[in-house]
Amino acid sequence: MPQINTSEDRIIRGIIYACTAFLMFTLSHSLNKLLVGIHDPIEIAFWRNVICALPCLAYILVTKQPHLFKFSKPYTLAFRVIIGTIGLVFTLAAMQHLPVSVATVLFFVSTLLIPIMAHFFLKEYIGPHRWIAVIIGMSGVLLIARPSGEITAIGIAFALGAAFVHASIQVLIRAMKGQNPFTITLYFFVGGAIMLAFAMPFVWNTPTLYSVPILLLIGLFGGLGQYFLTRGFQMAPASLLGPFNYTGLIWASGIDIIIFLHIPSWHIYAGAMIIIAAQAYILYREKKNSIKRVKPATHSVPPLK
Repeated sequence: MPQINTSEDRIIRGIIYACTAFLMFTLSHSLNKLLVGIHDPIEIAFWRNVICALPCLAYILVTKQPHLFKFSKPYTLAFRVIIGTIGLVFTLAAMQHLPVSVATVLFFVSTLLIPIMAHFFLKEYIGPHRWIAVIIGMSGVLLIARPSGEITAIGIAFALGAAFVHASIQVLIRAMKGQNPFTITLYFFVGGAIMLAFAMPFVWNTPTLYSVPILLLIGLFGGLGQYFLTRGFQMAPASLLGPFNYTGLIWASGIDIIIFLHIPSWHIYAGAMIIIAAQAYILYREKKNSIKRVKPATHSVPPLK
């Protein structure tokens, strides 16, 4: 594996990796809806991790690179595995209970949570303007989260829980900058599979000829998405890449209409626009503040004695 350059953020490549990751995740999560009533979300998450872990382990054996097992932040990695696995189950459960477009928009809440978590965990400053923008963005969630025949309360709860975990993961990956993304991804798959294995006796359903190809595709797209996400958030700031999650709405809407014959309601897009506008303002304030910080001071104040 190539060494990671930690001297600078490769913004453009980070954006490309992040957009690719969000596309892969949308495809993986959407396929999960085809298994409703056949496999439990916990079971799907288990198979996805197993399917992804095997090629990673095979790669290390074939290329004889045992150093890829080494990691300098074991406690941070363990926390990433635990919350990442919980988030995966929440995400799959939300997709099974909600239309693809609705779940995808609710996942957008993570982009509003990223600056807040970056403030508390990475010590990034957030001013009053951005706090207000976060509150306004949350009003978009209220517009979307109106329980109906297709939008259930339990689905909304799973989606918002997944959004919280997504934000946590993205900030956590940023905090692990400099670690090999392959290693981070490998331990997520292996650790997640081990965690979920304890629940398998309670949710087990033998895969069928119908479900096996779908599970394989879920694993393939999910694995690629996980790797690209890790690479992207190591190359650029979490607050910058978070909004590119919105590209998933394009794919989610198409999948809803073409595959599941569901036309999203106007309030879904209206809520999405409020969330996106709030995040756009947050980015504007971050850029404006960063310009102020790099301006040289015109007056100096003598130190107190």
